[in-house]
Amino acid sequence: MISDYNQTKTLKTIAEVLNQSYERESMLQTVLDSFLDITHFEAGWIFLGDGPDMTLAADSGLPEALLVDDKAPMCGSDSCYCLSKYRQQRLNEAINIMTCKRLEEAIQESKFDTGGFTHHATVPIISENKRYGVFNVSAPHRDQFEESELELLQSIALQVTHALKRIDLFELEEKRNNNLQTLHKLSTAMRSIDYLPDLENYINQDLVGKLHISGIEINSQSIQCLYGNRTEHLFEYKINQLNGEIFIYSDQLLSSVEKEIYTLLGQNIELTLKDISIKRREREIIQLQEREMLAQELHDTVNQLLYSMTATSSALKVMNDNKELNEPIDDLNQLASQALKEMRELIENKKSQVLEQGLLRALDDYAKQLNIELNTNAKGSSNIPPYIEENLYKIGREALHNIYKHANTQKANVELIREYDEIKFSITDQGAGFNMETNSNNYGISGMQDRVYNLNGHIQIESSKGDGVSITISIPIKRR
Repeated sequence: MISDYNQTKTLKTIAEVLNQSYERESMLQTVLDSFLDITHFEAGWIFLGDGPDMTLAADSGLPEALLVDDKAPMCGSDSCYCLSKYRQQRLNEAINIMTCKRLEEAIQESKFDTGGFTHHATVPIISENKRYGVFNVSAPHRDQFEESELELLQSIALQVTHALKRIDLFELEEKRNNNLQTLHKLSTAMRSIDYLPDLENYINQDLVGKLHISGIEINSQSIQCLYGNRTEHLFEYKINQLNGEIFIYSDQLLSSVEKEIYTLLGQNIELTLKDISIKRREREIIQLQEREMLAQELHDTVNQLLYSMTATSSALKVMNDNKELNEPIDDLNQLASQALKEMRELIENKKSQVLEQGLLRALDDYAKQLNIELNTNAKGSSNIPPYIEENLYKIGREALHNIYKHANTQKANVELIREYDEIKFSITDQGAGFNMETNSNNYGISGMQDRVYNLNGHIQIESSKGDGVSITISIPIKRR
């Protein structure tokens, strides 16, 4: 029988230990040792877990039979009476266990000393929302424990439960703070990215694998990609303004901490996508302003000189009386007129905003001017670096112009494929075609090749008489 004084003293001592502890296993070991020191119990052990894999978190005073082979007999098994009841959720208060299965087996084998221990009392460590484990105590040569002893054990288990809940909250907050620090570093680096391919590379190499992230999938107007792997533990973040969503796949069940962290990560990815879009538009505006300035300078200088040359050659042609000079003057006039025409087209193109609606829309508008029915097809992201888009537009215009002049057809096909590290562009027709061996330098082919080669790309032109023309271009995406 435990006196009221000893019971109060035990509870006070245990409470002081619990209030000073923040590490789970050391706290349980100290509580167990203190409990055995104050009471007449001589051995005890605590299991933690809520599934098939229960772990021995603390023990004290175990007899030789339970210590052999590095405490191998203490490994949890379904045959253990107390753990079996606990797993079946039939252990809800402090009870007498008539026989300890571990000690029973040791007694039958008679190899090691059991110290007179045959029975133990058991109390579950459980709260309303979580099952933590079991608390066992024993005394030698006793097969029953008094009600007051079980009540004390129940009180201790309740204090331990509150302490474990407090440690859970402490560890959860510590985990949250650590994750927030990691997220801050990752987000700071991510928000400095200016180009979409760099963001894709950063997500794939730096985000996946951190913060228990197994994969990230983004579906929006500017990007559709999966980095890493999909798992069953999924968090969805809606990108409302960009009309899309971000799926974050985790390698573990999502706690409140992960959901908070993944929400913040989704917000930072969304803001980065918006920043990239704004910066891209700013670069395009700067380039447009530079083109307009250049166009104005060309108009005020070279264009005026070419106009003067055209007017002068026309006047010279009228005033000339020497027939031998007619042909050279005609050539000069034609060259000046052609140069003036091309300069005006160049100025007009430099100042135009035809690419505002995208490359395929601009080519379709140009094809309509030539009465060509253009079938367009796009795959992947429509986001193309401006310096590539401009060159592809000029190549496409040249190809459409050639179809108009030489192909004897009013139909053409254009395909644009945006992949992670390259852009593929093709334009085909089923018109008259031409002989590649004899006409390889005609039809603006050399100009197309120069533009592609300046972009470190590859161009393949296939044609033969009567089989139409196929132009296929691939250009690597540079990061500037």
